[in-house]
Amino acid sequence: MRLQGTALLTVVILGSGLVARSQDISHTATPTVIRSETRVVLVDSVVTDKKGNYVTDLSQKNFKVYEDSKEMPITSFSFEADPAGPNSNQKRYLVLFFDNASVSAGDQVQARTAAQKFVDANTGPNKFIAVVNFSGSLRITQNFTNDADRLKAVISGVQMSSVSTSPGPSLGQATLGEAGSFGVRSVLLGLRSLAKGLSDVPGRKMLVMLTAGFPLTNETRAELTATIDACNRSNVSVYPIDVRGLVSGAPSMLPGPGMPGGRGIIHQNPPMARLLGVPAGAQGGLLHLASFTNSFAEPDQAKGGPTTGSSGSAGSSAGGSTAGGARGGTTSTTAPSSGTSSSSTSGSRGGTTGTAPGSVNRTGNTGATTNTGTRGGAGPVNPSVMNNMNTRSILPPAINGADVNQAALYMLAEGTGGFVIVNTNDLLGGMEKIAREQNQYYLIGFSPAESAEGSCHTLHVKLDRKDDTVRSRSGYCNVRQVDPLAGKPAETELESIAAGSAAGKLASPLQLPFFYASPNVARVNLAMEIPSQSFKFEKVKGKLHSEMNVLGIAYRADGSVGAKFSDTVKLDYENKNEVEEFQKKPLHYESQFDVATGIYNFKVVFSAGGENFGKVEKPLVIEPFTGKEFAVSSLALAGELQKTNDADTGLDAVLVQDRVPLVSLGFQAIPAAVYRFHATDNPSVYLEIFEPGLTGEKPPEVQASLRIVDLKTNEQKIAGTVPLASYIRPGNPLVPIILRLPVKDLTPGSYRVDVMGLDNAGKSMTRSADFEIN
Repeated sequence: MRLQGTALLTVVILGSGLVARSQDISHTATPTVIRSETRVVLVDSVVTDKKGNYVTDLSQKNFKVYEDSKEMPITSFSFEADPAGPNSNQKRYLVLFFDNASVSAGDQVQARTAAQKFVDANTGPNKFIAVVNFSGSLRITQNFTNDADRLKAVISGVQMSSVSTSPGPSLGQATLGEAGSFGVRSVLLGLRSLAKGLSDVPGRKMLVMLTAGFPLTNETRAELTATIDACNRSNVSVYPIDVRGLVSGAPSMLPGPGMPGGRGIIHQNPPMARLLGVPAGAQGGLLHLASFTNSFAEPDQAKGGPTTGSSGSAGSSAGGSTAGGARGGTTSTTAPSSGTSSSSTSGSRGGTTGTAPGSVNRTGNTGATTNTGTRGGAGPVNPSVMNNMNTRSILPPAINGADVNQAALYMLAEGTGGFVIVNTNDLLGGMEKIAREQNQYYLIGFSPAESAEGSCHTLHVKLDRKDDTVRSRSGYCNVRQVDPLAGKPAETELESIAAGSAAGKLASPLQLPFFYASPNVARVNLAMEIPSQSFKFEKVKGKLHSEMNVLGIAYRADGSVGAKFSDTVKLDYENKNEVEEFQKKPLHYESQFDVATGIYNFKVVFSAGGENFGKVEKPLVIEPFTGKEFAVSSLALAGELQKTNDADTGLDAVLVQDRVPLVSLGFQAIPAAVYRFHATDNPSVYLEIFEPGLTGEKPPEVQASLRIVDLKTNEQKIAGTVPLASYIRPGNPLVPIILRLPVKDLTPGSYRVDVMGLDNAGKSMTRSADFEIN
């Protein structure tokens, strides 16, 4: 089947908050991407002989495919260079990605000169090239075109970068300063964004990354895992070229397998600490909240604050998605039989639903499990599932003898099915080797085993010919649909309910804290509690199964839609006892969606079918934000915190699933749907301060003041100032903050918490949230 469409590279900029789009170019082609939701996984496999020449005479019987070490029956097979094959006339798409954050001006000149020569021989009727520059933000300098003159014009010229991936003062050692670490995260987030923008471009895309490499740290491994998965989802193979040329300590370029044209890379395994760039004895510091006796700590920890080596970077860089896109969500329920409260980790453009009775909680005890829901807002993933996903399994092992800056390049290439060009001054020759691989691959399909949504799986392709070498991507993740109700009768039904005047029969508390994602775009974190009695269970495949559809719409004043997301929450239990335990408490549901700044009336509708539906309305006001001024997000109150370093694998899964968690200093805040607490609780408040001056040479001092006011008497009950030095990451304008909400001395009643963000230049902004003490 052939699809008619446009090859438009659309990218959401992560890290800088800029959104780039470009022109349309017509094409006719067949898409070949990993789509686990269609129950077919497609694996691109390149085969070379001992001299590095492509092997083109293989058939399906020569291959075996393994998922998580288990052989899978092959359901489809083709060779893309076969002139009689179904994709013989398919257009080829290649992206030249210039990593200006790592490359010196001199090396840029060499790389761009080689790239200009490269486009002359590699554009044609079916050969399209796009040019992308990363200079702290991602910019599509030229969308896909086969106009060589146009490409050469946009390639020329050295470009400066607002961030750097350089270790700075410790250059040449295995350490990386905060500014460098921020630069590495930014470029990886940029690659992820670019890969997502390529998802609708048909066929296998090749991304040639012209870079000087960058050190990899424990913190950025999660970002790298997510980047590899995003590339594999969109069928993007990454081919890094180290433009520094001959690098001392790099692997030798010797004849052998792994590199077309008789040049290969010798792979060994160096000490991981060296490649990760972790300084010996590295640790974080204590966080002190001046004027507060109840210091920042996990709810069940002693006072005094945690010691952590994490800066809580996950999901905290400025950036986001285009307005109107649904992000994702989580739902969770308390595990009554386990002793302490459970929590869920977030999902991608969809979500996770919480835990079944007796499932994993803080103490690590396990019991019943839940299944995942569909992508779009929520779906059941609990900590036991997340911790067993082993999401790092798709991250290839480190290469011994690699230069510190090259470790991540090898992982990017091996994880996505590309290869690395290093230790050579012949940059044009390296690019030509990459170009020869555009259609020299076998496309193998298989039906994957059932697995939890959000789980990741290793892939391994074997040949029955021992003298040949096969190269393919390292794994894939089972992701959710972007908008599961789109175009279905259920969506039409819920839209009618949302637009109608009839009130819902099911009540649900709702909170909509927002955080600026990019200029005039905000990320809204929806949190609500759905009555568990509204779920109708019936026997399906031996289990008690229930589904609930959710639709959220942000209406503008004129009635037009500013943003929308949909979701299907699925629950499965083994017996009636588990269902009864589930129904003792409401289901905690979370989602994320992006929307342009403005004034909205937000409506969320949920229904399990029939007349028993819920509809909740709430105003949503988001002030304009240019990305150049001091700003403070709204406040999200949380009754629970999770240690991210205790659930590192789960945090990886969050990153893979593309949902932005509320993380600061190694802790993740789980936003509450009901701002009602007991004086014996340990609630927290999460917010983000955007201070553009933090990227300058003389960054300003930033702090926050917090006060609690009795709403009945208007009396100030608590006030204090919080220095934010521990939260600030040099070079990063975004400051994610988690503060304890000191409630232990409050009597039952209604209160307001005011948090003011301010700097020593006189800029300030205050945000407030009402809450109750029982």
